[in-house]
Amino acid sequence: MQIVTYKELKAKEGLLPVLDHAFRWPFIQRTFEDFVKKDPRSKDSPIGFCAVENDWPVGFVGVMNLSTRTLDGTAERVGGIFGVATLPSHARKGVSTALMNRAHQHFEEKVFRFSFLTTSQTYVAHAFYEKLGYTDVTQYPSAYKTFARKKPEPSRTAGKQKMDFDRMLAIYNEYVKGRTGFVIRDVDHLKMLKKREHITARQCTIDEKGYAVFKKDNEGVWVKELIALDVNTMKTLVSRMEEQARDVVYDRTVLDDALLRVYEGRGYMIHRKSHAVLMAKPLSANASFKQTYGDRFYMAALDWF
Repeated sequence: MQIVTYKELKAKEGLLPVLDHAFRWPFIQRTFEDFVKKDPRSKDSPIGFCAVENDWPVGFVGVMNLSTRTLDGTAERVGGIFGVATLPSHARKGVSTALMNRAHQHFEEKVFRFSFLTTSQTYVAHAFYEKLGYTDVTQYPSAYKTFARKKPEPSRTAGKQKMDFDRMLAIYNEYVKGRTGFVIRDVDHLKMLKKREHITARQCTIDEKGYAVFKKDNEGVWVKELIALDVNTMKTLVSRMEEQARDVVYDRTVLDDALLRVYEGRGYMIHRKSHAVLMAKPLSANASFKQTYGDRFYMAALDWF
């Protein structure tokens, strides 16, 4: 078995079964590479590492360069892991361990002090990551509310506004002042999120002091990100989400205590723990997560990777 970078991989079409077996991810090289070119997190990155036998991939781990804000307000680059997968025929043969070790080596070469990944405590992989030195650093409170089936009200803003990236970014930057974690964004980052999450103007409502990004289907509304600078704006945005819902509104990632109280006050079912977790691994002996980021590392649902 050899380990090569994604860019060095000859039979890239071989990643289709690798990633489909693991995630039901229908990997298409053209689509994937088009997205990677526009993703600022992939700049100066090998994209991933592949375990190969006879030039065909049997395992994969994706790597990206992420920006975080530390307790002292400075920006620190860290590593991000995604898409860890092995063909079923090569499971329990050390493939994923070798790939993760190669990814960590890459991060250390870039002098990154931390590696991050997102997963679920219900996955077998969670115990695997713990053995590699990862620990849970953030859990995500959630909020749910059901309604008697009703006809959603027409959106007040649909067709009346475009996605004003500059305005959204200004609101977001004001909101995350003083927070640590994945809170560094620019317009390119927002455009990447728009493409990855397939966000349209109809899935975004913007107010003077806040905005909400959501996904709507026949049953209800999934709040992907709700950012507001005061409680009244939070209430207004939540009300708009409820107007759009037929059966249910749910927000799986609520790291703002004020927003959680707004949900609670409107009768939402609140769960302060979840199976979804952000995990981190220090890559050097002097790297302390708590000393670097404190106890309230922030990461919105849109930043999940």
